[in-house]
Amino acid sequence: MLYINGRPIHPLISFLVSVAAVAAFIGLGILLLPIIGGIMIFVLFCVAAIAAYGAYYRWRYGDPFKRAHEEMIKRMQQAAGGAANPRQSTARPSEEPEVPRGEAKTGIRRTTVIEDAVVVEEIRRRGADESQDQR
Repeated sequence: MLYINGRPIHPLISFLVSVAAVAAFIGLGILLLPIIGGIMIFVLFCVAAIAAYGAYYRWRYGDPFKRAHEEMIKRMQQAAGGAANPRQSTARPSEEPEVPRGEAKTGIRRTTVIEDAVVVEEIRRRGADESQDQR
């Protein structure tokens, strides 16, 4: 039994009030459907307008990513002193002959000299490194 202000309320009346509340929410939702639909159409219109402007911009000014890539390559060429092709490798092989793998006792040392860069020495150790590689 449900009590409001100390008075008992009949269960049938509380059930009818619950049904009326649910019906009111459903009715409000049905009445708001045109408004919700209008908002969704407006959002779709905005998305279509942005897509159309993007197509116009690409047609008028070209691909912005390609243009940015070309500008980056141009700046890299200017910074490198006007190299012909920035993708061309400037590494030179070392003058030291590489020791065959079976003859090296302490490891293989290879020095790579790159223009306008730090000299890098690579030493490959034999023993513990190779035992892990063979597993």
